[in-house]
Parts: sequence; structure tokens; C-alpha cells
Amino acid sequence: MVSKLKLIAAACILFVTAVISLCLNADRAYASEYDIKPMQGRTMYCVGDSITLAIGGDRDISGRHISFSDYLGQYSGATVINSSFEGVQIGDYGINNCIMQRLYCIPVDTSVIVFWAGVDDFIWGTPMNYGRYKDDVDFAFSYMKNAFPYTKIIIVTTFKNRSEAIRTDRGATLAQFMQYQAEAASRYGFSVVDFYNMEFSPLKTPEYFADEIHPNDAGNRLIADILYKKILEFP
Repeated sequence: MVSKLKLIAAACILFVTAVISLCLNADRAYASEYDIKPMQGRTMYCVGDSITLAIGGDRDISGRHISFSDYLGQYSGATVINSSFEGVQIGDYGINNCIMQRLYCIPVDTSVIVFWAGVDDFIWGTPMNYGRYKDDVDFAFSYMKNAFPYTKIIIVTTFKNRSEAIRTDRGATLAQFMQYQAEAASRYGFSVVDFYNMEFSPLKTPEYFADEIHPNDAGNRLIADILYKKILEFP
């Protein structure tokens, strides 16, 4: 009789332990999925130039550059579209793949847009003093404001780099180009990641850069960390 009671008690203990373990594991799995991938099923667009394209970063097995946008996808669980090309300006001046052409291709249900452009406008000589660059920025920002009223939009300014030393004939500095974007972002109610005024640059932190302007893989990871924290600030 005593032996039977012991067996029954042992069986009950094993059953209760198994149930508790299953519940705890289920809770952990749910918490892990929720905490690590809060944007599962949503879409994010990163629109930019060679920095967003990550031409200074590592490559995957297919030879494609691994961008900060890839790490944003890993962190958030979102489907991240990297819509970037080298050497492109914001305005549409008959050059394929300019920033405006690609803004028109973004679906209206996109959850987050990361806009990182303007340094090529400075390098290639888009006039600022005559209003063209400012008009392009305002046109792009106005379009995003009206076309994506429920989308979280982040404007990124380009960090200090070698283009400031080699381009002294622009009538305006890279600082002024980036400052105008930051001011316009405030007017349109967008968030800003102001790399230009951070200590993150090839001049200050060369270990994060492949050359004098393009981040390496460590730099892309750091950029993703900073942008992801900004994304998490949104309600």
C-alpha cells in the first residue's frame, strides 16, 4: 500500500513538473519572439546612396554588400528593403535611380522609412545658394509627409567626411547641406539621427570605416544599433 502511494506521489510530481516546464518554456518563447522581433510582418524601406548600399561593408555568399539595413531586419523582424544606389542626388535631373524616383516606389503601408541622402548633392554640385537643393529637400519631405501619414520617418544626416576637404567650390558647406535637412525634418515632424554632429565619422572613429566615407561592417552594425534605438522611440 505504501509503495503504491509513493509511486502515485512520484507520478504526480513528475506530471506537475512537466506542466510547469512547458508553461515556462512557452512563456520564454513568446517573450523572446516579442522582445527580439517587434516588427514581424511589417516593412521598412532604407532609401539612400552608396553609404546605405554599404559598398565599404562585408559581402554575403552571393557577393551582395551587407548593409546596416540587413542588421535592422535582424533586430526588428521587419522585411527591410534597401533601395540605394551610388552617387545619386535627391532631385530628378534625368539621372536614373535618384532619390525621388525611389520614393515614388514605396508602398503606402510601409511602417518605417529611413531617408539618408544629400552628400552626393554636395559632391556633385547641386546649388544650395540658388535654392535647388533646398527645393529638392522640401519636395521630397513634403511628398513623404503627404504620401505616408502613418509611417515613421527618420532623416539621417551624413557624418563629417573627406568630401568637405576636396569640395570647396560649392558656395555652401556640407554642414549647411546637412543642417538644412535637420531643420526641414523638424518642420515636417520627422525624427532625425544627426550623424554629422556626432563623434561618429571617419575622421574621429576610423576603425568603423573602410575608407574616408564608407563604413565597414563594424560601422554598419553600429549604425543599425543607433537607428534601431531611434525606431524603438516611436509609440
